[in-house]
Amino acid sequence: TEAMVRFISNMFAGSSISVGVLLLTSGNNSKRFAQAFSPSAKPNGQTSPTAKSYNNGESPFTNISWDPQQTSTETYDSFETWGKMRLGLGSGPGSNSQGVFWVGGGSLYEAYSGKQLAIFEGFDIGKGVQLSNNHIRQLSRKIFWFRDPKTGEIMEEYNGKPVKPIIYDCQMIDYHYGEDESITYSVEASLRLLKDALPEMKITSQMAGPNQMMINIPVFLDVPIGDDKGGGRYQAWEFYDYNVDPSFPSDRPPTAVWCRQGSVPPFNMDSKAVLRFSGYRVDSFDELPERMKVEVERAHPHFKSPPKDENEVERIYRKR
Repeated sequence: TEAMVRFISNMFAGSSISVGVLLLTSGNNSKRFAQAFSPSAKPNGQTSPTAKSYNNGESPFTNISWDPQQTSTETYDSFETWGKMRLGLGSGPGSNSQGVFWVGGGSLYEAYSGKQLAIFEGFDIGKGVQLSNNHIRQLSRKIFWFRDPKTGEIMEEYNGKPVKPIIYDCQMIDYHYGEDESITYSVEASLRLLKDALPEMKITSQMAGPNQMMINIPVFLDVPIGDDKGGGRYQAWEFYDYNVDPSFPSDRPPTAVWCRQGSVPPFNMDSKAVLRFSGYRVDSFDELPERMKVEVERAHPHFKSPPKDENEVERIYRKR
């Protein structure tokens, strides 16, 4: 039914991409933070190793040089690093008080034939508010488009059914740093609240040499669908894999790969669609791929910056 399609669409958008941290834990000597995405083009015209626009879902990444003999004896606070990486909080390399963009792309596939149904691409723009030493608030919005895998044009229909971009005009997510050195989050405001719908899953991390941290985030969804929306359950699983240098060097950007299996209306309603997404972080709107900037300028100009404050988030949801 149409009500079920709307419900699953909202659940899909709410669970995807923005689910950055459920529970972040590791040993006392490990650095823990989850992040995605890094600079593509710099304001002065120089380009970083990831400077490549998307073309029909191709990866934007090129080879990044790295000296394995480099060493680092510095230790990092996981909560401080998380806030800086995800939202630009703090000072020094990796910080940006105006907010940061997570941008990327990939493909939607049919299970189990592997048929590509659509190109999937978009971004999140967010900033942080430091409420206390162990409490960070995220203010963000996100938008993602489905494009035709042959033409690269934004899709408006699939098998006679309308296709719309995934749009979250704003979200407010709180991160808490616990005495056990874990990081948890709660969705305070969103198109669909997931605070009590997601099981608390541990995020695992390990160092690959002295300068690279590998982080894995599992997400599982099993949510009942109300009878007024068709009944049944909404089910999906997701995994986020991040690689980052916690010293934030400008020539070694943090990256992420995300995979998901679940319903993606109108392409699939039986929890079997497969999504693959890879991305990076940029620090300004001008650094986004050109065709994303064109769409934002044309129809979604407020996505050039994050929500100003909590009052803006409240005003948006009060209208609904």
